[in-house]
Order: sequence, then C-alpha cells, then structure tokens
Amino acid sequence: MQLDLLIGYFFCYAVIGYIVEVLYCSFFEKRLVNRGFLHGPYLPIYGFGSLIIILLFQNHSVHPMLVFILTFLLTSLLEYVTSFLLERLFNAKLWDYSTYPFNLHGRVCLLNSTLFGLLGLLVIYGIHPFVFSLMHALDPRLLDTMSTVIVVVISIDTTSSVFRMAAFQKQLGDFRKKAQEIEDRMALLSKLTTNKPLEQLKLRLDEERDELRLRLESASRRILDAFPSITSVNEEKRLQFETLKQHTKEWRQRRKAFLRRHTRRD
Repeated sequence: MQLDLLIGYFFCYAVIGYIVEVLYCSFFEKRLVNRGFLHGPYLPIYGFGSLIIILLFQNHSVHPMLVFILTFLLTSLLEYVTSFLLERLFNAKLWDYSTYPFNLHGRVCLLNSTLFGLLGLLVIYGIHPFVFSLMHALDPRLLDTMSTVIVVVISIDTTSSVFRMAAFQKQLGDFRKKAQEIEDRMALLSKLTTNKPLEQLKLRLDEERDELRLRLESASRRILDAFPSITSVNEEKRLQFETLKQHTKEWRQRRKAFLRRHTRRD
C-alpha cells in the first residue's frame, strides 16, 4: 500500500476519532469539550489504531469476533505504550483509569478497550469501505500534495504542543517555587511587629500569589479539558493537579451561572 494512501487513511481516522471522542465526552460533561494533546481537530492515536487494523485485515475475510478481539488487544497495547511514553516524556500521566474497574496500571481499562473493539468493527465493516472509495477516487497528484500537507501540519502541531506542555510543566514548577517563597516571606513578616508598611507588604504579597495562581489556572484549562484525569506519581504534583481541577470546575460553574443570568436579562 502506497505511503500517500496510508497518510490519507491516518488523517481521516484521526479526525473521525476526534469527533467521536469530543461527542462522547461532551455528552457526559454536558458541555463542549475540546479533546486531544494537539491543537488541531485530530487524535493521532485513533489514526494509528485504525491503520493497524486496516493493514491487518485488508484482503482478508475474517469473523467479526476475531476483528473485535484483535482490535481490543492491539488498541489496548497502543494506548498502554502511548501512556507510558508520554509519562516518561512529561513526568505526568495524561490520562488515568485507576478509578475504573479492570484497569491495568491506570493506563488502559476494560470499558475503553471494549469501546475500541466496537469501533474496530465499525471501521472495518462500516466506515472503511467509504473511506477506501473516497481515497481511491482522488487524483494521485492531489493525494500526494494532501499527504505532504498533512505531514507538515501535524509535525508543526506536534512540536508546538510538546513545547506548550513543557512550558506548562515549567509553569507548575515555577508556581510551586514562587508560592513557597511568598509563604516564607509572609511567615517572616507575621513574626514582626505589625505596622502599616508591613500590612501593605503583606497585601502586595497576597496579590502577587493570587495573580500567579490565576495565570496558572488560565494556562491549565486547555490541558485539563484535553486530559481531565491528568495526574502524577509525584505526590506534590498530583495534589497540585487536583487543586487545579477543583478551581477549574469552580470557574466553569461561576461562568455558567453568569451566562445564565446574562441570558435571562436579555
């Protein structure tokens, strides 16, 4: 199978996977959720997973149960390896299924693997015949240009997203360090005799800490939207993620209440 065609398949299923996951998560969250590590509307893990089963089952007539079982196993392996590598890269688990029954190290779980197996059946027997016809109907030169654009766009997006996550991780570390410095200075000031200049300094330190927290919360919202179960094996970092999740939840509730009041006035 030619490379241009594989890239076309990959992109189609990455976009389809993004749509499926956004609809699935938005339904339970009761709001529009923008999923995925990258900026664009595509999830590469779905693209790679679909390519695996397409290449495995092309030109073969197999029983649907075999398709389900192999898709279940192979996509679970892909998700586990992806989770492991991302954790090593970012020192954080971008998704955590530890609260789900029948999970393996919080990286994969029975529910998601079963859904992937069902999606595999849908791809092989429902979606791929249409995608196959669509890709083969394209002019070869157009397909070649399209595949080149896809590779360039996703490469740039991946690089940008890695830097964004790295910057977020650095911001987390800087916040912990600066917040601790402010706490230490305020503790020292509390031991001194109270007077107006000292009270003003305490207020400025309080404002500085609040400003740091608000900047961090603002930067974290996109990350928490994409990975609502993000956590870390580092206890201090894990607690910080939990605090950010709680603050983000409260922010969304306040925003929802504000929009509701504003709509009623109109």
